[in-house]
Amino acid sequence: MRSEIRNIKIAYLIAALRTAWFFLGVWVFYYLLFTNYAGIGLIESILIITMTTMEIPTGALADLLGKKKTLTIAFLLQSAGIFSMALAPNFTVLAFSVFIASLGGTLYSGTMEALVFDTLKEEGKEAFYDRVLANIKTYQLIMMAACGALGGFMYGYNPRLPFFACATAYFLALLLTFFLKEPTIDTIKFSLKNFVIQNKQGLIQLFKTIDIKRQTLMLLSIGGFLVIADEMLNDILAVEFGFNEKQLGIFVAVIFLISAGISQIAPKIRRHFKETDAILLMGGLIAITFAVSPLAGLFLGGLSLIFRASFKTVYENLASVIINNRTPSRYRATTISTFNMIKNLPYMISAYFLGTLMDLFTAKRFAFVLGILLFFLILVQLLKFRSARAASD
Repeated sequence: MRSEIRNIKIAYLIAALRTAWFFLGVWVFYYLLFTNYAGIGLIESILIITMTTMEIPTGALADLLGKKKTLTIAFLLQSAGIFSMALAPNFTVLAFSVFIASLGGTLYSGTMEALVFDTLKEEGKEAFYDRVLANIKTYQLIMMAACGALGGFMYGYNPRLPFFACATAYFLALLLTFFLKEPTIDTIKFSLKNFVIQNKQGLIQLFKTIDIKRQTLMLLSIGGFLVIADEMLNDILAVEFGFNEKQLGIFVAVIFLISAGISQIAPKIRRHFKETDAILLMGGLIAITFAVSPLAGLFLGGLSLIFRASFKTVYENLASVIINNRTPSRYRATTISTFNMIKNLPYMISAYFLGTLMDLFTAKRFAFVLGILLFFLILVQLLKFRSARAASD
């Protein structure tokens, strides 16, 4: 079996193990054993500050030191962090564990996508990237569904079990990274000078032309809101909608199974719609799922979470294809990491404040405000793209 083909197969396994999040649906309940919503906001601030500030340097390290080595270090840190989280005796240890795990997360972020794309490009098969990406998303979402459902029952037996199970999955992924082959395309020798240049290029690639700048701003407009939803809001909303631990574990499984199917549709959407139009459509639909939250109970609230997860899957696939296709291989991981850093900035700045707002006004009302703001931003982006198209005709 050729090593390049083996790389993709191993990447499927690693990516799936990366989302063996048995704590999905129950992490809010676990955190509330140590703190309140404001405390959750503080922990999330630690997570997002670490992930945001370290995105660019870790992306540059991946391009310069190698994707394989970077993934090995990433899973070493993540498995250690989640294992420590499972043993946390108090809020302080829990917060430190989140820091270690999130540091590993920044090393993974962008690195796997870059490794997969470069592996395909080495074989002249980069045109198949969107299909491979769709498969990765599907496997990840199926894993999330299975682990989320099991996690709810694990939590009922012992609240720490879901975290022990996740740490074990990360350790298995760590072992698998040793079997990867480092793509040789556009390899750059590591040096301090190259490291500085690499970091600058990550930003330059996102805004190097007017069209690319416009696309990047569009992706960031939607992505920033999805970060807020994914990191804290969705799970708190589920609690406010009335789900208990076991119900939420099963419901999370349903969400990700549906999203797994939607992931396979993403390449078809890209072939039938302009990428920009598809992204803006997803953004508008996501805004609606936020806006209906104050009216939602268990049923409507559950539907809003299902639809938001599905639209998010399409958005992420399209965003990845757009960024990878327009970025040279030597800057790919750095550029993806830079994009993720900028996307995380709004949440990094406001996570603790957002948690406090949810304590005061409820997550449902907060979600409504997010929906209105996102819809306004989508409308502004739509008008700009139409104006640009009219000017070019």
